[in-house]
Amino acid sequence: MTVTLTKHGLRLSQHGVVLSELRTTPGPTHSLVDVLAALIAVLGQAGRVGVLGFAGGSMMAPLHALGVETVIDSVDLEKAGYSLFCKHCPQWIDRVNWEPGDAVAWLRQQPARFGLLMDDLSVPSDGDVIKPSISWEVLPRLIGRRLQPGGLAVFNLLPSAKGKWNSDLKKIVGFFNAARIINLDDFENRILITGGQLPSSREIGRRLRNTLKTLGSRQTRRFQVQTILP
Repeated sequence: MTVTLTKHGLRLSQHGVVLSELRTTPGPTHSLVDVLAALIAVLGQAGRVGVLGFAGGSMMAPLHALGVETVIDSVDLEKAGYSLFCKHCPQWIDRVNWEPGDAVAWLRQQPARFGLLMDDLSVPSDGDVIKPSISWEVLPRLIGRRLQPGGLAVFNLLPSAKGKWNSDLKKIVGFFNAARIINLDDFENRILITGGQLPSSREIGRRLRNTLKTLGSRQTRRFQVQTILP
């Protein structure tokens, strides 16, 4: 992992791919992290919020700027990002319950009380960064079983190692009754929202844009929300 100083904090990258924009003061990162944080602000107001993959805690600055006081439960195999977070953002340490470990093993030990669970995992592969195989094959069903009634799951997705999308997306969507996909203008990532019931694509888009506008993020109008049928 490469660490670069920025105007507002640190940038964590791997193989040229930005893993985390770690701001040390409240505010927007102007990256897809703002969209992920806005989703927590909009959809994660009831029950526990869990994030698989910490990557330096880049969501904490926009969450703090949005006034979200929910404590984030997080797990990650790598401690380096969390150590940087503790060093540079000590004021937010009490907003995070972080544990080192495997996401699958951690989830299996958790009660089904999550109002929102987010898969933000990634792994290096042949000079690139992709989603681990468990994000397509194991986690969707397990995440669904750890949600409380009415809970939602959010997946920050990248193309598979073969560069495929559609068949892989269907694997995840098939475990849930409803799904919305967020396509980003500036990033190849797609953000998948799933659950038993969801607001319409138009309503999610409206709430997200209002929240991102409040945050002052440049991502405010750089995305589209669509419905995916299971």
